[in-house]
Amino acid sequence: MILRGRHIVFFALAAALLLSACANVVAPTGGAKDVTPPKVTEAVPANQGTGFNGRKIELTFDEYVTLNNANQNVIISPLLKEKPDIKLSGKTVVVKFKEDLQPNTTYTIDFGAAIKDLHEGNQLKDYVYSFSTGDHIDTLTLAGKVLNADDQKPASDLFVTLYDANNNPDSLFLLPCQQAPDFITKTDKDGNFTFHGLPDASFLVFVLNDMNANYYYDLPNETVAFLDTVVSTKYDSINTTNQKLTLYAFKAVDTTQMLLEKKLIDEGMLRFVFRRPANNANVLTTSVLNDNFQLIQVWSKDHDTLYWHFTPGVMDSLRVDIQYDTIRESTVFSLKYKDTKAARGKSTKALKVANNLRNKLLMPGDDLLLKFTEPIIDLRLPDSVHFERVDEHGMAYRITPFGNDSVGYSLNLSDSVFFSVRGRTNDSISLKFRRAKETDLGNIFITVVPPENTQVVVQLLNSKKAVLDQRIVDSTMRLEFRQLLPEKYQLKAILDDDKNGRWSSGNFHKRFLPEKCLEYKDLLEVKSGWDIDLDAPWKLKK
Repeated sequence: MILRGRHIVFFALAAALLLSACANVVAPTGGAKDVTPPKVTEAVPANQGTGFNGRKIELTFDEYVTLNNANQNVIISPLLKEKPDIKLSGKTVVVKFKEDLQPNTTYTIDFGAAIKDLHEGNQLKDYVYSFSTGDHIDTLTLAGKVLNADDQKPASDLFVTLYDANNNPDSLFLLPCQQAPDFITKTDKDGNFTFHGLPDASFLVFVLNDMNANYYYDLPNETVAFLDTVVSTKYDSINTTNQKLTLYAFKAVDTTQMLLEKKLIDEGMLRFVFRRPANNANVLTTSVLNDNFQLIQVWSKDHDTLYWHFTPGVMDSLRVDIQYDTIRESTVFSLKYKDTKAARGKSTKALKVANNLRNKLLMPGDDLLLKFTEPIIDLRLPDSVHFERVDEHGMAYRITPFGNDSVGYSLNLSDSVFFSVRGRTNDSISLKFRRAKETDLGNIFITVVPPENTQVVVQLLNSKKAVLDQRIVDSTMRLEFRQLLPEKYQLKAILDDDKNGRWSSGNFHKRFLPEKCLEYKDLLEVKSGWDIDLDAPWKLKK
């Protein structure tokens, strides 16, 4: 009997192994991926309830959730003196207030990006819980968008605040004002914002990135935006989405002159960087210069940066006196530069040479230019090539002549033709190019109609957002942008209120809004030999 039992066990095991060997091993799929965000199944007290007199709110979800950085992501409006405790208990988010709430007031809790499900990370977006401590709950909304004033891109993660318009607008939003904003929310990644639970009232709107978390505009590097008009919640709550508020965020330009940098940035090169154009600055040396030092001073195009190029290895140190506005500074520079790249076998000693060719084409009417990042003090040219210095410092040389025929040209120069003041010389140069024909290029024609009594700066930008050309327009004018390479272009208009020929930022203290920028509705794709002639005028509006 025992032996038979062992046989029975043996045959049972053998059968199981045989069946296992014949089966296909397939990993369980687990079903379709969960993409559904968590849902609130119970709120205590109920959402949009009235008569609240407690200190705790509980929100229970249909699944386990995570609470991500509640102190930053959860915004309660009106503001509380103390941040409440917001914690998880199983599937429930518990909000505990540390203070008595204002009577007859509607509160909103915007959870932002704080709540996600535990396993898949699906985010519960735009969930707002509201309640009232009185017998009435406010339900009006106010929505809008914040853009960066200079490039029109969405301004994300900024605080948007509302103040009662009946208060003194000149003291709000600035210290030492003791009044906190009446309502607050935040912009999302697309720059959008929405206030919920607002009363029928009029407000002033301010936006801030709030570097020191006090909700006041009190630091020079804080981004700010504001409206110079009063906003009615009743009016905006009945508008359609294309009539939402738009605010333009900016950083105020500090007009106080300051020396931001004075540094030996490379062998034989000192750099002095000023906050703004330094037309009245004096940068001088009181050291006795060696005859071989060959100091050459070059200002940047905007005159806010000064480069001192000199022959390295001639002097060990140099005293420099700098005077601007009422400031006078004196510095002794060590001129011994440690080249870390050269120490790693990545020497940067070769002279950098650029040119003005565009896609191997020389534009009609242009001469070929060779451009350098430092002054050239000596040339050893072949007799077959004629060079002509373009600027006073020897930073560019013109090569002439090249005909206007669209034939192939080539320029071949050996190494050690150009010698810079810093002791560097060029590697060999080999260029192949031809003169561009009209059939290689295209043109853009457009009529611009500026707002009445407004000067406008119209800019042509390439696909990299670089400004290729700009025109000043103060009345209806037909603009012609000619000889353009095939590419996609953008037209941008700056409403130049201060008539300085460039975009100007705002100033909250003086209540100046940043100058408005407008982009043409379409990108303009130029093709070889084609003209883009826009029949409909571009009518600009403030």
